[in-house]
Amino acid sequence: MTTDQTSTSERQIPARASTVGPGWAALLGQLHRDLAALDPAYRIEEFATKFGGLRITTADRFEGGEFDGEFANRATALTDAAESAAEQTCEMCGRPGRPRFHGDQHHTWIITLCEICHSMPRTTANSPLRLRRRAVI
Repeated sequence: MTTDQTSTSERQIPARASTVGPGWAALLGQLHRDLAALDPAYRIEEFATKFGGLRITTADRFEGGEFDGEFANRATALTDAAESAAEQTCEMCGRPGRPRFHGDQHHTWIITLCEICHSMPRTTANSPLRLRRRAVI
């Protein structure tokens, strides 16, 4: 039983939250609570960043051998709302932001940033988001 709980917790939002910037922590925490309220054993099938936003898909759930369409609809509505919110929330600080191009002559990616975080000088070679982006994509 412990193995199942460990396996489940490894496939939930908290296990993936460290792969994105701290500005999305509150958004992901709320999504986790909302999904856990639907099903404490929910599982994430896909968790990725793309074009300055999140892409999150929950695994299908079956009750008594039957596909649980109600869970799928409700979980999809929650993940869609979180994805939309991420595209308007600075990934670094959580303030309102928008997707922006970021990078150097070798790598370019899109990240959602507010005006303040966008204007902050940072070395792209050592940027933790640059390293994470390369690892995630």
